[in-house]
Amino acid sequence: MNGDDELEGSDEQDFREHFAPVARSIRRTVTSRTIQVYAVSFVGIVILSASIGPAVVGAYATVQEDYGLCSDPDLEVSSADDTAELTAGNDVPEFVRLDYDELSTAEQRAFRAALASANGVKPIEGDVEHRSAFRDGALVTYQGENHYAVIGSRNDCVTDSFNLPLSIAGLVVGSGLVIAPGVWRLRGNGAEEAVDE
Repeated sequence: MNGDDELEGSDEQDFREHFAPVARSIRRTVTSRTIQVYAVSFVGIVILSASIGPAVVGAYATVQEDYGLCSDPDLEVSSADDTAELTAGNDVPEFVRLDYDELSTAEQRAFRAALASANGVKPIEGDVEHRSAFRDGALVTYQGENHYAVIGSRNDCVTDSFNLPLSIAGLVVGSGLVIAPGVWRLRGNGAEEAVDE
């Protein structure tokens, strides 16, 4: 029994001695400055990359209205005759059906103006409650007649300008982490030269 215990103890010691160089190597690698430098740079690149897109969108969102890069959606309304032609036949898609009274005030105003205009198009200036229905096309019942209505332009304004400050902070932090290892190395070399002198 004692012999077995001694044998197990020696096996365990041999095992430790056998893998000791590997453990030392792993410990040295993890704590080496090179790995730390690469890890810091990698984290910086990830933060920098993740911040570029939101920074561009956020900057665009702040200036889009000033330069006319976005606008209210245009509502296209077809006459009752054109709508009857569109909905005639067997392969007619299922359109959402809305009553004129269900529309918001802005939608009603745009609908009436588009119906009265020569080209049948007017912008919806205000709240668009039925945006998804109008994007796919809807049948609106007005004064007993059906009219096909669809949003013709989708030049909507981007509303993500609140991301801009956070994205700029990400760009600064990411750039700092990418540059930091190089600055650290330069300072280290400068200190060594000062010691040598």
